[in-house]
Amino acid sequence: MKKGKYLLMLLLLVVPLCTAGCVDKKKIDSIEQMQKDILARLDRIEANQTSAQQVSPPEGPAVGSGAEQLQKQILARLDRIEANQKNMAKAVQQPAPQRPAVDFNRVYSLPVGSSAVKGNKNAPVTIVEFSDFQCPYCSKLQPTLKQVLAAYPNEVKLVFKDFPLSFHQHAKNAAKAARAAGEQGKYWEMHDLIFENYNQLNDNLYKDFAAKLQLNEAKFLADLNSKKYDNLIQQDIILGQNSGVGGTPTLFLNGKRMQGRSFDDFKAAIEGYLKK
Repeated sequence: MKKGKYLLMLLLLVVPLCTAGCVDKKKIDSIEQMQKDILARLDRIEANQTSAQQVSPPEGPAVGSGAEQLQKQILARLDRIEANQKNMAKAVQQPAPQRPAVDFNRVYSLPVGSSAVKGNKNAPVTIVEFSDFQCPYCSKLQPTLKQVLAAYPNEVKLVFKDFPLSFHQHAKNAAKAARAAGEQGKYWEMHDLIFENYNQLNDNLYKDFAAKLQLNEAKFLADLNSKKYDNLIQQDIILGQNSGVGGTPTLFLNGKRMQGRSFDDFKAAIEGYLKK
């Protein structure tokens, strides 16, 4: 039976979408549901075919013709399923032209604006991080960034840009909480607490963080619940989109998009720039 072939096809459709980084998963969910529907139809087709094969046909050519007709119908339905799978594969591939290949030699203008800065503000090397507080990959990146800043305390500074993704419902409020803490000089402390708890964020948690950081609670909550940061966060998002950012984390070193994000990747890029 052809079912194994179609199962393999289903797997091949999903694999290209599972890349390291936070991206919109609505399309993946839709494809998975379509796959479940197709598999259910295949199960029914196989059950019908098995039933047909178990029936002992009486003598005479007419019945044989009926069995052949049933077989042809099953094959025709499988052909239609295969055609639908091919169309679905094309649909998955359609967005690709909208995301051109990254030009790692292009230098983008990325002004600091309202963003928080960590490290020597006069450092010759600037790392700009477009990040989402609810993104697991962004959380995982933080120890590496701390290691980089510790290794190059005078040569490197880090600029944090908010890029909350639409499917992370707590990401924007987390960004606002960090900015609200920044009003009281505790941006990076709140930044670290949020990333340490990225997978359990909720609107009540920020109050606990504020207490832990000994912030003025009334001011913190007033700033957090205001709309004063909305336009600033949106400016970061637009800047990221105009700079080719489509997921998080995305990193730039002195305006150039970074290809890797390990400590060795940062070290090679930093050393290469400092030797110029």
